[in-house]
Amino acid sequence: MPKPFRLIDEKFSPADNELQWTYELKITFNYQDVVAITITDHYRKKPGREWITNELILEIIEKRFHNKKAEPIDYPGVRKVFKRETTYQAKNYRFFFWFKDNATNHLWIKNIHPID
Repeated sequence: MPKPFRLIDEKFSPADNELQWTYELKITFNYQDVVAITITDHYRKKPGREWITNELILEIIEKRFHNKKAEPIDYPGVRKVFKRETTYQAKNYRFFFWFKDNATNHLWIKNIHPID
């Protein structure tokens, strides 16, 4: 049975034109204690990703991001954006994310997609 994750907030952002879900999830990433994860609906906007769910994303983050370190990618602007590729249940995924508002305890998951 999948682990239930605690939803803290769900809202629509008119500025970004996207749904955003914030969950309580405790992991350590880049030596920082993370207590919350926000997932945007960006991953749902491309056809063929209907099988990806927020719960799947949270499971992958919990199992494949905990106690891991990553360097930010070269990305324009002041935000430090991370790209992480990982395998979970024999499928490969690519995540794009950052720390929300430059905090160190809240990850913002912008996109996830399967890779071949």
